[in-house]
Amino acid sequence: MSKIVKPLSDTEIKKAKINDKNYKLSDGHGLYLLVQSNGTKLFRFDFTFEKKRNTLSFGIYPETSLKEAREKREIAREQLRNGINPSIKKSIQEITLKPTFKEICEKWLDVVKSDWEEITYKKNLCIIENNAYPFLENKPFEDIERIDILNIIEHMQNRGITVINAKLLGYLNRIWKYAVTYNIVEHNIIADIDKKQILKNVNSNKHYPSITNEKEIKQLLNDINNYQTDFRADISTVYALKIAPFVALRPYNLRFLAWSEIDLDNRFIEIPKEKMKTKKDFVLPISNQVFQLLNEIRQYSYHISKYVFPSQVSHSKPISDNTLTLALKRMGYKDKFVPHGFRAMFSTIAHEKIQEHGFSSDIIESCLAHAEKNKIKAAYNRDSKMKYIEEKRKLLEWWSQYLC
Repeated sequence: MSKIVKPLSDTEIKKAKINDKNYKLSDGHGLYLLVQSNGTKLFRFDFTFEKKRNTLSFGIYPETSLKEAREKREIAREQLRNGINPSIKKSIQEITLKPTFKEICEKWLDVVKSDWEEITYKKNLCIIENNAYPFLENKPFEDIERIDILNIIEHMQNRGITVINAKLLGYLNRIWKYAVTYNIVEHNIIADIDKKQILKNVNSNKHYPSITNEKEIKQLLNDINNYQTDFRADISTVYALKIAPFVALRPYNLRFLAWSEIDLDNRFIEIPKEKMKTKKDFVLPISNQVFQLLNEIRQYSYHISKYVFPSQVSHSKPISDNTLTLALKRMGYKDKFVPHGFRAMFSTIAHEKIQEHGFSSDIIESCLAHAEKNKIKAAYNRDSKMKYIEEKRKLLEWWSQYLC
């Protein structure tokens, strides 16, 4: 006897909470809501055709309502009863051979992939997959309108994702130029969008929410130390949170930190230039506190993953870009603090207390892997990865003692 699934309601969908990993809420007969860790809610339909499992995307909630998703499910089930593959035939009345957004996007990616380093390619692909695909993935390319693009940008802004809006628009513009070049469409709809207007709330020199008040820093560190107990979090998230304040790495470098980049004997982290924003090799000394924390997480992750903070879903991947953001939100720091804020915290306090620790702004900026903005100074003062190594070590020891 087949299991009876209680149908979903709009209230259940609206109240569906965001977790560290994706999960499903079933509506029955193959239809379910996929709640992603980034907050996006997607309707999906699983079915079997010619003994092969398939999945159809029915749209993003609430742009696609529960009623509309169910109507699409019934159309697809009718197609299956008639021996028609719903993935090929979008509706009973119409067979379309129009290329989809995903198909055109993949062709464009094949062309430009060689222009990007592998890490950059993966990051850019994630931006498109996480933000454009939920809206456009299976939509015929020539049927996409400007309002579809505006809806994507608005949805991202509503989720607090503003830093990569301009990047996504840039990629979409290049995709449409490709499509015009190869006569797939006649006009580039992105070119008609007033980017300054729709991105008016986005500051390219964005100041990330941070905390610099000493009492608030103390509370944040206490909340981080209690995170595992309060939320039963996985070990990677716990230790990434604990280490983040001490090293002030960019969130990407922290997430993708590999055991091959850590020298525990000489107590420093060495990140290759391919993974650095400045495109220069970077060496960061580690304090006694970081050394201890790395030894603790090493017992868990060293033998199962190349990453210091492996994903709970797959040890071949690091924690996601949303993991630490979600953790901070759970602790009550929404709109108050983000993972990038650890860098601002270190920079602000270190500059304020130069007389106390005795190290110049150059040493502080070197710890943050900031490129020299003064072009003349940069020309005569070429960096090596070991430059200021002892000064940085002493400054970071001071910083660790300050935090403790």
